[in-house]
Amino acid sequence: MPHLILIADDNADNILLIRRILKRSGLELEFIDAQSGREAVRLAAERLPNLVLLDMKMPDLDGYGAAAELKANRLTRNIPVIAVTAQAMMGDRERALEAGCDEYLMKPIDPLLLIGTIRKYLSSPEGLG
Repeated sequence: MPHLILIADDNADNILLIRRILKRSGLELEFIDAQSGREAVRLAAERLPNLVLLDMKMPDLDGYGAAAELKANRLTRNIPVIAVTAQAMMGDRERALEAGCDEYLMKPIDPLLLIGTIRKYLSSPEGLG
């Protein structure tokens, strides 16, 4: 059964790039997309993905707020959340982790690092629910 990955990014090109990278990973994956933080929170609660890839800078609810809401909701709190962001100033990584992200990856995306990180969480008990 494929793992369900929620990709939340307000840039459609970034979503397509992440999908393209992950389709080449050899993992059995399905994708759902969100283009805002609010949509990501809603879709995560409805579909319960195995993992969320979350941009930190999005409209209506940024990734920090979305991560905090995901971790505060009993339905979604155990879903691994990986920040995938261009926010790379001093303190951004710590801020993302404090908001509830489990990992922090910077753009431009390193395909091998992204795939390795996804594999790590999908093979752990937390990533299988």
